[in-house]
Amino acid sequence: MLFARKKAIAPPVVQLPPARPTPRLVAVGGVPLGAYEDLAKELGFLPAQLLEEQLRRFLAEKEVQIYSYAEVDAYLAALAEKEGKAWIWRPLREKDKPDFGYRGRANPEKGIDQYRGHGSYRDEWNYRPYNKAVPIHILRHVKNIQDKFGDQVKFFVSDYAVPDPDPFIMMTALDVSQIIFGVWDEPGFGV
Repeated sequence: MLFARKKAIAPPVVQLPPARPTPRLVAVGGVPLGAYEDLAKELGFLPAQLLEEQLRRFLAEKEVQIYSYAEVDAYLAALAEKEGKAWIWRPLREKDKPDFGYRGRANPEKGIDQYRGHGSYRDEWNYRPYNKAVPIHILRHVKNIQDKFGDQVKFFVSDYAVPDPDPFIMMTALDVSQIIFGVWDEPGFGV
């Protein structure tokens, strides 16, 4: 066929990795907590809303930037999905295992966070404490937060089954939002 058209071949689609989320300085409320904090402490009353505000103000005071949970979730979900995996939050230490379950992107197809309780071998294996090196600057943040807030705050590290996952670190407490305050490049101890 003299005038036959050649079949057009579409160029391959190159999927770029998602951009890593960028941190932001913590925005805190403008109202001083002084009198309320004092009275609540005297009464032994520490609602989650007050604890979360104290955590955010502490990070702002220390000039520690935080990451948007939604952006980190989308970033980690995209990386994990590319590998056919799901990502989870693993406790940083044994004492960070909460008794109220774990949060993580358990089902990326549904796009929701799910709680997982203990009890099965699978849960215990998936949610054992983080087993890789954590950079010293991240450990210093953890120590500062723990020195101020004690064991009421739990720390978690994002993880999924790929080499060198570039983990994020998050803290939370019962009924407190997840506050992500660091990320580092794997492998290594970082600067």
